[in-house]
Amino acid sequence: MKIVADRDILDALSGFGDLGELVLVSGRDMTANHLADAGALVVRSITQVDEALLTGSSVRFVGTATSGVNHIDQQFLKENGIGFVSAKGSNANAVVDYVFAALAYAVIDKSLSVQNCMVGIVGAGAVGGLLASKLEKVGINFKLCDPPLKDKGVSSEQVYCSLEEVMQCDIVTLHVPLIHDGEYPTANLISVQHLSLLPENAVLINACRGGVVDEEALKTFLRDRKDIGTVFDVWQNEPLPDPGLVAAIDVATPHIAGYSQEAKSAATAMMRTALADFIGGARFDHAEGVLGDKDHNPKATVSLLERDVKNAIDSWQCILNAMPIVDISSRFKSAVVDGEVGVFDTLRSELKGRREFLAMKLKAQGNNAIDDSQHNFLQAVGFEFSS
Repeated sequence: MKIVADRDILDALSGFGDLGELVLVSGRDMTANHLADAGALVVRSITQVDEALLTGSSVRFVGTATSGVNHIDQQFLKENGIGFVSAKGSNANAVVDYVFAALAYAVIDKSLSVQNCMVGIVGAGAVGGLLASKLEKVGINFKLCDPPLKDKGVSSEQVYCSLEEVMQCDIVTLHVPLIHDGEYPTANLISVQHLSLLPENAVLINACRGGVVDEEALKTFLRDRKDIGTVFDVWQNEPLPDPGLVAAIDVATPHIAGYSQEAKSAATAMMRTALADFIGGARFDHAEGVLGDKDHNPKATVSLLERDVKNAIDSWQCILNAMPIVDISSRFKSAVVDGEVGVFDTLRSELKGRREFLAMKLKAQGNNAIDDSQHNFLQAVGFEFSS
């Protein structure tokens, strides 16, 4: 069987090469011509999989090595009997790391007092649920908003709140898929009315999908509300985001929140399992096409820094050193505003080596360089400590 896969999927050659005739193609350049005689297709979020791409092909299996699926026309796949699986949840820990880096930015640059703040989480699925769990471990208060889970009666120790209530939190972080229709649409979910509910000096984080926030409304809103902090990783017109919006955002990054070696390795493992089962005759349920888990990914440790960790600010600085979103933002914003072509993909490519906190070891110097509370905090966030 001929398998066409995005060449930038981590370990695509070793992951899929023994399962059939593997052809690796740039995800942004993939066309129907590449798929004419292919039986299986594995993509990332940059490839739109729909009738235009698949008509006339012999593809019977589509996999996306991503959690998000808004680039996949699932209705078309169902109607044409094409199996589909995603790597849902593979990048959850990476995105949560990014959110903690956003919190670190708010603590260090915006003087946020985490002990007295309330974090509002919009979307309590794989990412939002994991974030809530870690916030609870480190003693940060939060509220959850997830109408689909609430209506389905999914159990939660927390009471689900309305979107309006969550938007009044000190930190609001978005973790929903991009859905244009149906019972729970999320396109332009955060409107000007919702933005106006943000309290003074609040911070809005978007690490889910561009288009969940009304970008035109946001630009206008930020011109009037200079007190509001913003950390955005996703954009409506990727890879060509609105330069005016990028300039207005405090910390702007090129869709890298879930972009880590651990997440990509887990996604490749999921896709390999799905492909192998498909070739062996397994059938897939489109609604529950999620296979594999992060345990497939071998862990590695790296030395992050050798410095004293003596107080809360130092602890948050450790997080920001591990995930330097402010430095990345500086490069990204400058390049976008200057009209630099291809910067979105260039920066993402440079970050292929990013490791999650769970793959890092902190090393503190000196006697009593870290107290128990800071040790416990950083450990709860995900770090390990060298002996």
